[in-house]
Amino acid sequence: MSESAPPLPTGVLREPQQERSREKVTRILAAATRLLAERPYEEIGTKLIAAEAGVSIGVLYRFFPDKLAIATTLMAHWIDDFTALTTTALAGPLPADARELTARVLDAHVHFRREQPAYRSLSHDGPPLPALRGYDEAGERRLAGAIRTVLVRHYGYPDTPAFALRTELAVSTTGRLLGTAFRSDPQGDPAVLAEIRRMLDGWLLAGPPAAD
Repeated sequence: MSESAPPLPTGVLREPQQERSREKVTRILAAATRLLAERPYEEIGTKLIAAEAGVSIGVLYRFFPDKLAIATTLMAHWIDDFTALTTTALAGPLPADARELTARVLDAHVHFRREQPAYRSLSHDGPPLPALRGYDEAGERRLAGAIRTVLVRHYGYPDTPAFALRTELAVSTTGRLLGTAFRSDPQGDPAVLAEIRRMLDGWLLAGPPAAD
């Protein structure tokens, strides 16, 4: 069973309740996203983000104590996006071959990275975000749980701790290899993407793991 998302760490924004406040937060995050798509994180300051969002610096600080909090909030939202796009990829009619299913999920994550230059910029050249370590790990476990459930229910893979571990390791490894693929190529290095597919086919889907 996939776990629910944990609360975001202290200092990382959750959506405010009032509509006007939510609209301002949305503008601030959208402005930061646009700026990250155009320039490195180190060249972006809170004054620039506020100007791009059309709000005062005081309004920005009302919701975010600093630039790092904005970056952390953006990354948390993107982690949530990974869960949503994986769920979408797993929904609907399933292919006959499990390899086609994992290829569909991988393609969704590849497409996301191609279409999100701000994510690529922040994940590759941004600062460490230690406050999100647990949130990111929980997100990977949710992805692995969703994938494992479909593989067990529809493709006959064993519902065992060993296969659960294999799936979690495959998800974690795939995320890191995707980072490698997109580090210097905005479309993803074709050779690295091909090796990720080979890994999933030959490891995750190689057959049931040894019995516990």
